[in-house]
Amino acid sequence: MSQLFTYWTRTASRLGLCLVALLLAGCQSSMGPMSWDTGYRQMTTTDAAHESTIMPRLCQAGPDDAERAGLPPGCANDFNLQQMIVEPQDLVRGRAMGPAMGAPVADAANEYLNGRERANQRRSLLEQEARNAIGTNATTSDL
Repeated sequence: MSQLFTYWTRTASRLGLCLVALLLAGCQSSMGPMSWDTGYRQMTTTDAAHESTIMPRLCQAGPDDAERAGLPPGCANDFNLQQMIVEPQDLVRGRAMGPAMGAPVADAANEYLNGRERANQRRSLLEQEARNAIGTNATTSDL
């Protein structure tokens, strides 16, 4: 019984070691790091209309592999973003950011906390005035 347990333990540990080695080998890639030089360029047509359009920089480059037909990596993402925005000029030159989305919530919390502090100060002041008005021999039932 002991030998059988030892056999299965060794087999399981070897299997686990092989599995870890296989997983680590799967993480190694021959591809280098991707260059995500995203951005947009405003382009003007050369015809008489001189229309201006915005085009993602990644879509202007040809595909890396001549045998493979398709878009360069990242082009589809930039193009989809371009289709989702309201003002296309925001891609070329962004707008100034407004107040933070959490600012109204933070202001409300601050007012709540400061309001509580002011209420506690006012209550303490009123209690002190009541004690002074009644005298030192007063009980809490007199307040």
